[in-house]
Amino acid sequence: MKLKLRLLAFGFALACSLHVQAAMQPDLSSLNAVPRHAVAASTVAKALAQVSDKSRPLRFAVLADLPVALDGGLWDRAPDDRARWRARVSSAGALAIALEFSRFSLPAGAELWIYDARGELVQGPYSRRDQTPEGKLWTALVPGDEAVIELRVPEAQKSAVSLQLGKLSHAYLDISKAAVDAPAKSGSCNIDVICSDGDNWRNEIRSVALLSIGNEYVCSGQLVNNARRDRSPLLLTANHCEIGQAYPASSVVTYWNYQTSTCNRAVPNGSLSQSISGASLLAGDVGSDFTLVRLSSTPPAAYNVYYAGWDAGSATPRSGVAVHHPAGDEKRISTYTSSASAQTVCIDGEACTRRVRAWQVNWARGTTEQGSSGGGLWNQDHRLVGVLSGGNASCTNTGGSDYFARLNAAYQANSASSGQLKAWLDPDNSGITSLGGLDSREVTGPDDEDGEGSGGGSLGGGLLAALAALAGLRRLTSRRACRA
Repeated sequence: MKLKLRLLAFGFALACSLHVQAAMQPDLSSLNAVPRHAVAASTVAKALAQVSDKSRPLRFAVLADLPVALDGGLWDRAPDDRARWRARVSSAGALAIALEFSRFSLPAGAELWIYDARGELVQGPYSRRDQTPEGKLWTALVPGDEAVIELRVPEAQKSAVSLQLGKLSHAYLDISKAAVDAPAKSGSCNIDVICSDGDNWRNEIRSVALLSIGNEYVCSGQLVNNARRDRSPLLLTANHCEIGQAYPASSVVTYWNYQTSTCNRAVPNGSLSQSISGASLLAGDVGSDFTLVRLSSTPPAAYNVYYAGWDAGSATPRSGVAVHHPAGDEKRISTYTSSASAQTVCIDGEACTRRVRAWQVNWARGTTEQGSSGGGLWNQDHRLVGVLSGGNASCTNTGGSDYFARLNAAYQANSASSGQLKAWLDPDNSGITSLGGLDSREVTGPDDEDGEGSGGGSLGGGLLAALAALAGLRRLTSRRACRA
């Protein structure tokens, strides 16, 4: 009873503490007066012609230089009485646009948004807390071939703004907004997480995110719990996704709850509206194909995330699921019902510079594809035991196998903290090798029996729904090829 009372008190306090703001409403009526900067079609065509490296993570976009400074936009007054600066950017034929600011430094009280020309998806606000260690910002995607940049700043702080757009990301694969009549990107045997296959895995599903890396590549990844149970936003993915290699961890944008609302993709209506820009690299290892990052901020309550439990022991997984974003599509689930087997595989072709200790899995339902790389493998005890490295399973090869880099190999892959998971998942060296998951809204305390948490049901469905409503007001193809 004490715990229930504490939970109710927590829910009431959280609801009362939410700072409810009206969402920013783009002023589309005056856009014609806003300067527009376009990427040359020839520049995009040249970049697209060079897209041929299939050994890297799934590529969805090409980058083009597009320098735009403050003198390339229009200053006026916003409805909230702050100074407003706007500029339009475009790239003909783009299915979606994201931006890389080469210089991003804002004073207190300043906020920046980007949105599509129809005002259908507004990303932001980005503020001074979103500035990366390099003094940059990578934004989330908006649909279409034109985007609007809008900055609002207190009049007295205009001179403190340092803003320079550097690159535009031209998406040629549409991961920003699907249409009912659009051609499917991933195979038809993929299973939406909203389907009944996901019913016993609702918590684990909430831990998984779609990752954009450098606004050019996509992978999958998941939040993981740590022994302190302090909700540190630790995200685990595959090393071959090249975070900290091709691009800095600060270029990572994570998209949460990108999934359909109905089963079997009858309505492919996933939204990329819940995102976090930026991360810092903590650890990684080639031979165990893992990368661990800390997100730049903890996912807001409205995202309703889950911190996955894990098992770094040697026991063979007997059954379970994988959760991932094939081809950058909405979240899918795959099921295995026979025991995995321990293998060592090459995931980068004949060169075989990446030999990975992996769990070999054969699917009873579903599959994986490029874009699924880094997605988690859970065992029968709802513990994460691996991340996807590669394989030849597909909708046209249902008897093929997939290979998941083993968590028990990554746990102490190297002696340095930068080359292992243990230093971060068990920072106080308690000696544990297995840990339960943790709900983002769960209250733990002395009345908890096992300290492992009960997941999404811990606050009760009615209270969770109420909190979500309040918070919502805020804003590879073969055994030798990488799955990404």
